[in-house]
Amino acid sequence: MINLLPPEIKTQVAYSRYNRSLLRYLWLTLLLALILAGSLLAATYFLNQDIKRIDTDLAAKQHQIKAYESLQAKAKATGARLASIGTIQKNQAKFSILLADLAQYMPQGTAISSIILTGDDKQPVRLTVNAVDYKTALSFRDSIARSPRISAADIENIKRQPTNDYAVVVVFAFKPGVAK
Repeated sequence: MINLLPPEIKTQVAYSRYNRSLLRYLWLTLLLALILAGSLLAATYFLNQDIKRIDTDLAAKQHQIKAYESLQAKAKATGARLASIGTIQKNQAKFSILLADLAQYMPQGTAISSIILTGDDKQPVRLTVNAVDYKTALSFRDSIARSPRISAADIENIKRQPTNDYAVVVVFAFKPGVAK
């Protein structure tokens, strides 16, 4: 196409085309800026909502952790008590073992009248037994000495009672560590 317009109008037409392109790019830039601003505002809104939700969850978890900390402290205290009880029980003599041995190794015709316990398996135990006759009274010491837990047994005293039976005082010691 041949442009026969005067040069002034040609320049105005060229400038008007530039102006129209510039306006179109300005409108596109403005539209793009509005879209970006809207998406940024929407993203900010949703992020704020997420932050609020996470803060509430965090506060709930921290409260739950504090509740568990008190429970943990109680559990540690209970564990320490149990450990102490276990240590005490390991170090103390168990006289139920003594009673089981006495029941197993006591001869017929004898009855225990008293036991003097010290609470320590390293100390001797004093036992007073009533026996129907002198021979049974002597055999009690031999019977109790057969126990695998007893290291030694000795008769301390034999007395005849007014009821014609004999009171025997026997002292015996445990083997180290077997009464625990």
